[in-house]
Amino acid sequence: MSSKKIIIIAGGSGGHVFPAVTIANYLIKNGWSINWIGTKNKIESDIVPKYNIKIHFIHINGLINANLKTLIVSPIYILKSYFKIKKIMKNYLPNIVLGMGGYVSGPGGLAAWTSKVPFILHEQNKVPGITNRFLSKISTKNMQAFKGSLKNAEVVGNPIREDIIKIPPPMKRFQNRSGPLRILIIGGSQGSSIFNSTLPKISFFLKSKVIIWHQVGKNELEKTKQTYQTYGFYQYMVNAFIENIASAYEWADIVISRSGALTVSEIATVGIGAIFIPYPHKDQQQLLNAQDLKNNGAARIINQSEFNAKLIANILNSLDRKKLLIMAKKAFSLGERNSTEKIFQIINNICEK
Repeated sequence: MSSKKIIIIAGGSGGHVFPAVTIANYLIKNGWSINWIGTKNKIESDIVPKYNIKIHFIHINGLINANLKTLIVSPIYILKSYFKIKKIMKNYLPNIVLGMGGYVSGPGGLAAWTSKVPFILHEQNKVPGITNRFLSKISTKNMQAFKGSLKNAEVVGNPIREDIIKIPPPMKRFQNRSGPLRILIIGGSQGSSIFNSTLPKISFFLKSKVIIWHQVGKNELEKTKQTYQTYGFYQYMVNAFIENIASAYEWADIVISRSGALTVSEIATVGIGAIFIPYPHKDQQQLLNAQDLKNNGAARIINQSEFNAKLIANILNSLDRKKLLIMAKKAFSLGERNSTEKIFQIINNICEK
């Protein structure tokens, strides 16, 4: 029997790409063949080939905050991408197409729809992007990580990597833990400039009370190391990118981060308290992603306009491991740990029909 074939379309940011990779790996384990469609200048071009998945590149740009030139040439690129994907589908003959968000999904979803190939959609954020809002009207099936994102969509959570799901629950992790509070700072896969310039000062305010592990992004590694050194040689580790994020989550007592959909889902899966500084998007998607954890007492939300090192240091100063364990348990109670299996089941069911 020949293996089933799927085209996965995802790109632009880690929040779209990493959940898609998790599904891809699960499908490969179950005998599926995969082709991926993405863009050459974004994170997927680095990540996807590492998993020996064949990736096809299209040229397409987002239209939010685009300049005039981009707006003028965009229809040409969209059309070219649409026909390129149609050709890939004709040659590859997939059983199904999965769109995981990012503007790269637009021409892919259209190509699947006009080729009469089942097309399913997954929305990672509480607030869907323009592309997914449009595609949800023509898709075979809609899935969502958070309740109320898309109309007529099944809530399946965000697919989380196996090594993160396998982290021991908070009760086990916090047992016999002592010493300085362990602060994990993650500003997304590219790092965050405002985190890098502001948060090293925490080590100055709290000194030996905390130990910090900070993901800063590759562009600001040396600069951020220097900022930490300016505030004194307290305990910290600085990485451009934390490859083994599972080990970082397992180590941490609390996370300070943006509230991208995948980060929020990972924090709930692991069960760990958080201080979120949502990126100030117009549609407030990151703020809304974090709302359930905040309402449950698992997280604090600080608006970027109010964000400063003294405020964060004061919050950390008011916490101890006993309080952080309570926050961690509350986060853990909201975790969705079967998302990948649920999505796999939906894919299989649609193919069998």
